[in-house]
Amino acid sequence: MIFFWILYLSLSLIVSFLLTSFIKKRLLKVLVFSISFSLISSFWFKSPGDATLVPIISIFFLENTILESNGLSRIIRPLSLFFVITFILSIFFWKNKSND
Repeated sequence: MIFFWILYLSLSLIVSFLLTSFIKKRLLKVLVFSISFSLISSFWFKSPGDATLVPIISIFFLENTILESNGLSRIIRPLSLFFVITFILSIFFWKNKSND
């Protein structure tokens, strides 16, 4: 199971970096990276009271289609926290090659 999570997070990091290769402005790169990485790689419990962790994007799709709705607020909170942390860390660590 650990191998799956390492592979999943690595692939989401690669996809997020590839998405930023199309953008030139530093702040916009950080924003796109933070949004894409947080959407793809954040995770939460599959259902309330369950111990299984799954990616938030899959919970969102399942709750909007086939599963009973437990409320989107339960996945918005961890997603927004993950986005804020990713955004702050990306601002500090993003390499500034241009003088934007």
